[in-house]
Amino acid sequence: MKTRIWLPALSVAAVLIFAAWGIDTLLKSDSASSVAGAAELTGEAAVGADTESTTTTSTTTTSTTTTTAPPDLLPEGTGAGKRVVLSVSGQRMWWVDQNDQVLRTALVSGRANTPGLGTFEVYSKTLNATGLDGSQMDYFVRFTKGPNGWAIGFHDIPTMGGAPVQTQSQLGTPLSHGCIRQDEADAQFTWEFLDVGSTVVVVA
Repeated sequence: MKTRIWLPALSVAAVLIFAAWGIDTLLKSDSASSVAGAAELTGEAAVGADTESTTTTSTTTTSTTTTTAPPDLLPEGTGAGKRVVLSVSGQRMWWVDQNDQVLRTALVSGRANTPGLGTFEVYSKTLNATGLDGSQMDYFVRFTKGPNGWAIGFHDIPTMGGAPVQTQSQLGTPLSHGCIRQDEADAQFTWEFLDVGSTVVVVA
């Protein structure tokens, strides 16, 4: 009689221990899978966010990056007539027509303290260009050179291996090697607005 009671009790205990071990292992396994999944999702989300940000902002460029500005926002002392004005410290540029009316203004990404201040003339244009680092850029409008003799100009955000090197939301921050990166719509506008010989004014 005692043996009959003991065996079922032992069996029940074994089942309970096994069940507890199985649940604990399952929870740990799920937890580990969740962490691994979260890590993978974070990586995908980061890549996706960059891609999505670039795609989304490109469709809303006119309302977020480029705006029509009244003339009083244009820095003083930039001359007269048709020109493009670039503020190095403000990482912003203005397109001004022959009647001194501001047609457009937008944030850009250049390099801190680059280029030097002054008035320049566009000396060449290349629709599709390749950077020294192998990056691809379009609407390249050159107007000066750096200390090492490399061309400095306006172009769209470069791509490396098909991916943009920065997001459009980062425009306004100095991130380039020396050139002035623009939203694609702004770069295209610059390409059409400036001819060889056109004026570019760089201010602090």
